[in-house]
Amino acid sequence: MQAALKRFPLECLVMGWVVFVVSLIIFLVHIASADGAKYLYHKEGNESSSSGPVIELLAPSSKQDGPIKPNFLFEPSSDHSPPPARVVEFYAPWCPHCQHYAPKYIKLAKAVTEKHPEIEFHAVSCTAHNKLCNDQNVNGYPTLKLYREGSYEALEFKVKDAKVKNVLFRLGFDVSEKSESQNNHEDQSDKKQIARVVPFRMHDVHDAWNDAALSFEFALKTGIFMTNGPLSKEESSTFRSWLELLTKSLPIQMSKTHDIITMLLENFEEASQSQSNLSKLIRPFPSPDNSQTWRTCTNGDNKMGYTCGLWQLFHIMTIGVVEYNRHNTPIIPTRQVSEILRNYVEHFFQCEVCRLNFLDMYDNCAFDGCHRLSDKPSSNEHDWRELPMWLWETHNDVNTRLLGERMDQNNQPKPNQWESQQARWPSLYTCPNCWREDKSWEEDEIFDHLHSMYWSGNPSYIKIPSEENEPRKPLRSIWKVGGFLFCIISLAAWFARLSKAHHHSGRHKKVDH
Repeated sequence: MQAALKRFPLECLVMGWVVFVVSLIIFLVHIASADGAKYLYHKEGNESSSSGPVIELLAPSSKQDGPIKPNFLFEPSSDHSPPPARVVEFYAPWCPHCQHYAPKYIKLAKAVTEKHPEIEFHAVSCTAHNKLCNDQNVNGYPTLKLYREGSYEALEFKVKDAKVKNVLFRLGFDVSEKSESQNNHEDQSDKKQIARVVPFRMHDVHDAWNDAALSFEFALKTGIFMTNGPLSKEESSTFRSWLELLTKSLPIQMSKTHDIITMLLENFEEASQSQSNLSKLIRPFPSPDNSQTWRTCTNGDNKMGYTCGLWQLFHIMTIGVVEYNRHNTPIIPTRQVSEILRNYVEHFFQCEVCRLNFLDMYDNCAFDGCHRLSDKPSSNEHDWRELPMWLWETHNDVNTRLLGERMDQNNQPKPNQWESQQARWPSLYTCPNCWREDKSWEEDEIFDHLHSMYWSGNPSYIKIPSEENEPRKPLRSIWKVGGFLFCIISLAAWFARLSKAHHHSGRHKKVDH
């Protein structure tokens, strides 16, 4: 054995351990980075909970007895000095409008505290503190609440009214000498230079399924219950209809999602009673791989993954309805599907501005939805295709509107025609046959593209040429797989040499007595 060990290359063993250690470090760093997606105002690696004048409520590093009750929201049981006047934002890091509002909230805090340093600004992530937000009756994001000095009675406050003068007035401060210019205090040097058109990331149908599954599970953990009581009759009916629709319209490859839905429908009465019941039911299912990393349009920011994955789920579902109607009876009417989707967004999507915009578009028959979608079964596939096409047009309208909002937020010129076209998908680079010269589209080409992206087909890599766009680097995966294989091969070689040495030594032979 000693001879075998000497013959085994030492550098091979050393290299194997180096690869293993590096792979382990990368894996642990990747897991740690996932926690950063819980907050908007706390930077990972920074021991402080504040971002300038905004104090982020962080989850305790270890489990504690009882719920979290911060002093700025709950009156302490022991003697404690009265709390100062304060502003509290309740938000979700995945909410696009929360992300857009974050720099404005920081600037508002700076402007107010310059005049009155005693006023505090707090931020509470409802992803990290879901129960706390339920206790505070937070029904949409972002939500602002104001508290006067010494008071624990919340004053509701609309985000659009959050100007310096208005905040001070509601908190009981004298605003008679405040000028209008101070109300719109902004520091232009703080503006971040952001790409005018955010490029699409490379992804394929498996990425879409992955992201849709992640967002479905994320919604179960954070989006179904916004209060501590059971779902209302209308919410319960909507939730059940949504699950039943997904059982018919999701591809069989999303097996884990199907298993979760089946289990929830079998235990629906229990699941609809509380968040704790729902969490308990889904706990036996393994956690998502890669520490809940969304793959598609996050643009390097995992906080954006939820809403993007939710759109993926919607698109997969609408294509799935076409597939279901091709092979099953009774036919699912397209209007029935759109109503279920509309009601799901109304009750279970808590980004308030996003929700209201979607409901306004739907209820006002945007893109002729009232005529294109029928509540009567049809045997014509063209009628079924109207559903995914209608959702595609709706999604593109949201994309162009968000582009305009982002440019307006950064005091940039309005998007030109080319930029507006690039905000719509598929891009000219991805599907040149989808678009005509007048920027109208070929309906059959668009549907085929949607079908290949969300249901079947070879991987389709989407990438808009841009200086800001960096292709996804598979380095981390290569290190993991390479390190693992190297260790296995090294051990196999070591045992082979050891066995050979043992064979030549003759010790394996039977000894006759």
